[in-house]
Amino acid sequence: MTSASLKLYKLIILYFLNKTNQPMSNAIISDFILDNGYTDYFSIQQTLTSLTADKMITAEQTYSACYYTITSTGQEMLELFITKLPDDTKFQIDNYMKDNMERILEETTIHIDFTQINQNEYLAKGSVIERGSVIMEMSLSVPTEENAAKACKRFKEKSAEIYSFLVKTLLN
Repeated sequence: MTSASLKLYKLIILYFLNKTNQPMSNAIISDFILDNGYTDYFSIQQTLTSLTADKMITAEQTYSACYYTITSTGQEMLELFITKLPDDTKFQIDNYMKDNMERILEETTIHIDFTQINQNEYLAKGSVIERGSVIMEMSLSVPTEENAAKACKRFKEKSAEIYSFLVKTLLN
């Protein structure tokens, strides 16, 4: 990968992340770049690693996905070099966001993860994020990794019902 290519890929990712207040998953970013033929998967991962190391983006790793968010440093760099990003690329990103925003929000609104606390205890965590703000967060201690994965999966499937139940129970 040439230095000019790396700069272009960085600008594409920064522009992409700047278009939303939600953290974006590696899968969403990669799908856009691969579907539009900008580069290969390994170059995308190298670019994400470089942007993270340069503190232009932050990465949040869960057991099931990695989510990226643009930092203020990344926004400043994007503002300085936005003219280097071709207009047709910006147009493609803008259209992709417009056409896929519902799916993107659905995929990035719910974050799930679990960690091992000790030999017989795992902590399953789920959160619902809207417009960059956490509106609900839960943690549940369970005895096995299998239970933790199941709790995370169910949280993702039932988060709207859980939220509704909690609001009704706690506020009425």
